[in-house]
Amino acid sequence: MSWLFFTILAYFLLAIISLSDRYFLVGLIPNPKVYTFNIGILGLLVGFLIIPLGLHIPEINIILLGLGAGLVRIIAVFFLNKGIFQSEASRVVPAVGGLLPIFSFLIFLIFFPKTEILNLSQIIAFLLLLIGSVLISFEIFQKKFFKIKNLTYPIIAALLFALTFFLIKTLFLKTEFFNGLFLMLLGGGLGVLSFLFFPQVRKDIFSQKISKKISILFPLAETIGGLGVLSQYYAVFLVRPGQVPLINALEGTRYIFLLLFIYFISRWRPSLLKEKMKGKILFQKIFATLLIIVGLAILAF
Repeated sequence: MSWLFFTILAYFLLAIISLSDRYFLVGLIPNPKVYTFNIGILGLLVGFLIIPLGLHIPEINIILLGLGAGLVRIIAVFFLNKGIFQSEASRVVPAVGGLLPIFSFLIFLIFFPKTEILNLSQIIAFLLLLIGSVLISFEIFQKKFFKIKNLTYPIIAALLFALTFFLIKTLFLKTEFFNGLFLMLLGGGLGVLSFLFFPQVRKDIFSQKISKKISILFPLAETIGGLGVLSQYYAVFLVRPGQVPLINALEGTRYIFLLLFIYFISRWRPSLLKEKMKGKILFQKIFATLLIIVGLAILAF
């Protein structure tokens, strides 16, 4: 079950980057387009760094598939960032995390309807992980959040991320891991470079002040996030197509790590844990964690 190890490692690293996204979008880089542009360019640079690993030129249909996967992913990142910027990360990210496995399951069910469907135990694990992920990520359910206007960006982002995972898995079935990864990063980089065709966006990008804090924190945060995405995609590379929704459903492990981070941070700021962990919310987190643990146990054993 090496794919399970890489998936959990991915969500551990992505939990760290979750702490920085809202920080950048609210303070240091308060523009979703500029933030997405920086992510895409950094990914493009990483893509060029993996060229010495022995890449080869695949068939044109594989090239287009890889570029398309990278482009769809960067658009999904943009809508996620836009949702976080205009709303609250504590609402948008959980909504995407809850919707993504559902969309992913439906897409893979449509295109891999016979041989790749999850077996009974995996479906049970999928449901437990999905319910646990939703419960652990929302601080409290609010009816007003479930209005369509508040879910627009999360729905678009989740659907695009689900499509990205489908395209990525299809790509990995046709080519080697690093070859596919390079094509995806190239597609994402070309996608954000197209931002420069829009005068206002171009002005925003080049007028962004590169402070000392940005020059240090942003590359560090994105390096950690990049390693998380790399680990997640390698897990996708290892699994059967029908198991990809399980990787998406394991999103709840990211929030378990976040809770642990909050606990340790609260040793220095006790008010943080006191405000977030009490009463019904505490019970909800514990119950959700148990569901996720049981789901993981089913997958592992």
